[in-house]
Amino acid sequence: MARTYKAQRQIIQIGDISLEVAMLPDESYRLSHVQATEVVDKNRNSMLRFCRSKYLQSFLGNTSQSYTVPEEVFLEGANRPIIPITFELACLFWQKCAAEGNPKARAIVVALLKHSLYKLADEAFGVRSSPEERSYHLTEDLSPKGVARLEAIYHNLSAPESTQQPIETSSEKELQLKDRLAELEVEHEKLQSQLAANTFPIKELSKVGVPPWRVISQVQRSLGWSDASATYKLICQLGYGVSSEHWFSVRIKGGVSVMSWTSIDSLTQAVERFKLSQN
Repeated sequence: MARTYKAQRQIIQIGDISLEVAMLPDESYRLSHVQATEVVDKNRNSMLRFCRSKYLQSFLGNTSQSYTVPEEVFLEGANRPIIPITFELACLFWQKCAAEGNPKARAIVVALLKHSLYKLADEAFGVRSSPEERSYHLTEDLSPKGVARLEAIYHNLSAPESTQQPIETSSEKELQLKDRLAELEVEHEKLQSQLAANTFPIKELSKVGVPPWRVISQVQRSLGWSDASATYKLICQLGYGVSSEHWFSVRIKGGVSVMSWTSIDSLTQAVERFKLSQN
């Protein structure tokens, strides 16, 4: 049976991300394993696997720190038991997820590092930044646009030198389209990982409309194009961009925009007219 601890609990904000932190009687801080995994769109069991992984054991080395999975405990006043996770373990987990290519984990790691560096620099120079200002920057860094921007920078830096395009030579519109495509990819991954928990079954999505990535894929096939960015640019030029009236939101846990079948038909006709104009 899980033990019960008296603990003070407070909510902290990392941008728009809310985390409940518990302070145990020994004044140490803990997060629940559920929170630590959900903020990077991972299954709660992934933390348990991480605790048992060779990665964590190799990081700790052959020392007395050899890690064991914490026992499940109750915090007084809480409805459910939690597995208490230290800040260090949460950060190691997020860093591993970031190294594996998880966009949200990478954004959290970079945002928290930036936040700490700015705070240290402000203190060194005697600059007084309000909590609201710092929270605003965290929120911007962890927004879908911020995550997409960081991914674009990361992929640009990690691209082979022979194919790397200087950011300065790309038009602002092209960068915005790349950002939007990156957002759609993040949205797609979130929907796949949340399939089991969806309040609106994703398998039923086709009955109400078509999500962005399928719209782009369908138009690509029709045109015979290989460039998804150019395809989405054409869709916007035809007046069917995601911000247009042809899209509406479906509540799937986090929400996703879909294009109605009526709008799909009219888009198909618009694409056919575009193809004829090119001949």
